[in-house]
Amino acid sequence: MAGRIRRIQKVPRYTGPFALLSGANGRTNMQQARNELTAMLYGETEIADCQRDQSSLIDLKLVEDGNIMHMKGRFPGPPGTPYEGGMFQVDILLSDAYPFQPPKVKFDTKVYHPNVSSQTGVICLDILKQAWSPVLTISSTLLSVQSLLCTPEPNDPQDAQVASQYLNDYDAFLETAQFWSECYAKPSPGDRLHPDSKPLGSGNPSQQHDATAGYNNHFQSHQSPAFVAPAPEPVLSKEELEKRRKVQDLVEMGFGADRARTFLIRANWQTEAALEDLLNQ
Repeated sequence: MAGRIRRIQKVPRYTGPFALLSGANGRTNMQQARNELTAMLYGETEIADCQRDQSSLIDLKLVEDGNIMHMKGRFPGPPGTPYEGGMFQVDILLSDAYPFQPPKVKFDTKVYHPNVSSQTGVICLDILKQAWSPVLTISSTLLSVQSLLCTPEPNDPQDAQVASQYLNDYDAFLETAQFWSECYAKPSPGDRLHPDSKPLGSGNPSQQHDATAGYNNHFQSHQSPAFVAPAPEPVLSKEELEKRRKVQDLVEMGFGADRARTFLIRANWQTEAALEDLLNQ
């Protein structure tokens, strides 16, 4: 029929797998895949290097088999600090821009420190932000986090309340930090706390007995056959017994033990003042 317009059916655009590799979107996807592969190779290499270094006290492991981007790191508390004798775990997450962007690192272990959130474990450290450099490694990053435990920066805090106590009542800060370390950072069998020490559970029984003295029996259910049970707790002083009684009094009122002890320390172990502060929170 003259003048009749024939309708042409529109052909749908191809959206198969090869479409991802064409055009601007394809270039973006290829670059993203290349970046992710680079990050994975870096992560895999760093884990292998860390495991080969027998002198290192840094322990680095994958969270899940095959996921190079998610790791857990562990390191001992620095000597001469309230964190000494503890073993601290951090969560490490790499982005596909690693090593050109810093890893996301936060504490899994609860830490009482001006530059660590006592609630979330988030760390305030410049190399995890603007001071990051691609030449840094995960191991060197964890060494910097470990060093932060030695050298707090209370004037640039992550936890303002802890920083305030550090500046205004240092003795109370030390006592609380040590108490948290004893509660939350107990070593496991196989941990090395010093460069010249053997892992807990190795060596002769007398060495094991010395190395594990004072640690809680919580880990007995996870012990290897070679691990010797921790030594009994030392006899407590009258003053320490009185402090524990006050903590227990607040626990019986419904407050958590670590929270009760923290507020008692802030109140110079005056139960009524600590209770008032707890109720006003």
